[in-house]
Amino acid sequence: MFIEILKLLIPIIILLVLIVLKVRLSIAIFSGGLLLAFIFGIPPAEILKLTIKATIAPDTLQLLIIIFMVLLLGQILKAKNSLKIFVGATEKILRKKSLIISFSPALIGLLPMPGGALVSAPILNETLEKDNISPELKTYINFWFRHIWEYIWPLYPGLILTVGIFKVDFVSLFKHQFYFTILAIIIGAVFMKIHLPELKNNEITPQPLWKNLFQFILGLWEILLIIAIVMIFKIKVYLSITMVVIFSFIILKKSLKEKYKIFLASLKPSILLTIIAVMVFKTYILHSSVILITKKLILGAGSYKFLIMFFVPFIIGFLTGVNSAFAGISFPLFISIVGTTNPDMWKIMYLYVSGFSGVLLSPVHFCFVLSAQYFKAKLKDVYKYLLPSVLILIIISTIIFILIER
Repeated sequence: MFIEILKLLIPIIILLVLIVLKVRLSIAIFSGGLLLAFIFGIPPAEILKLTIKATIAPDTLQLLIIIFMVLLLGQILKAKNSLKIFVGATEKILRKKSLIISFSPALIGLLPMPGGALVSAPILNETLEKDNISPELKTYINFWFRHIWEYIWPLYPGLILTVGIFKVDFVSLFKHQFYFTILAIIIGAVFMKIHLPELKNNEITPQPLWKNLFQFILGLWEILLIIAIVMIFKIKVYLSITMVVIFSFIILKKSLKEKYKIFLASLKPSILLTIIAVMVFKTYILHSSVILITKKLILGAGSYKFLIMFFVPFIIGFLTGVNSAFAGISFPLFISIVGTTNPDMWKIMYLYVSGFSGVLLSPVHFCFVLSAQYFKAKLKDVYKYLLPSVLILIIISTIIFILIER
């Protein structure tokens, strides 16, 4: 068993080393995935087949569409000064920059889409334009507040899978997990208070609230419309964002030459290649014996099952960077422990927070990667803010679980 655990750890360690050595992220992720595939005995011909399959898979193509549309939307908002309008209106409503830079990613976080942090990143950058804030701290703020709702917001795939696997209702799940959203807000606020220097608040000219709200909607109508379409009409995110962005691009009051430049500025090959690398990496995991190893770990854990309940979803979350992956892959392994007729909600809470902690720390998490690339931040330096924040979540969830399950 020790050898099998070591086989799982080696690709993770190599991946982290490559990131620290500043190897291009898409290459680092793909290299780590190839190493994992070889270590777990996937034949070269099968690796090639899986690589092609993952690259052209519908899920991958949908992700590429979403990310490109998000990048295009960012360029559109920039071209028509929507971000300045939004920031100006939000400043007049919220008054304080610290509230604005946390509110923006939190608002976008209500829309579950891969790489959604790319939507709020330009807003945060615009707000802090006159302040000397490090790229790493910007990345942390944008990334952290983007994910405060993932413990309770019913549109997130991870929660939908949790409900389906354990046959529980959202209300019950909400009751056992809502305080982690509150805790995440508090953690983010405290870290901002500690690490943010005094911000240069702009001179604000008072005006009626209705004017501020109108400018707020005018600045972000595309984003608000996407959220409304997804929530009200239940249309898939990639279709909703494509329709809205194309419409916004068509009605944009710019010449064809200017629109062409906007389109070209939206093409970010490094970001798109990183997404493909992540999807290929996840495919290697699903076709290896990683899941079988976790089953053996659970069976051999005895009275230390709570450690397995932490590490299995955490490792899968860390490896994939996707909340639906840790839920879909690891949760079925724990059905016999948790139950489905009268499931133990505290066990579900612990499994979910453990898996999501891995996702938050994952170097292949889309929002983490894209935020860092947008702000030109060093991933290893972002971890000095992110790691202690996630550790607080892990420690508190573990204490709650042990106290209740004693």
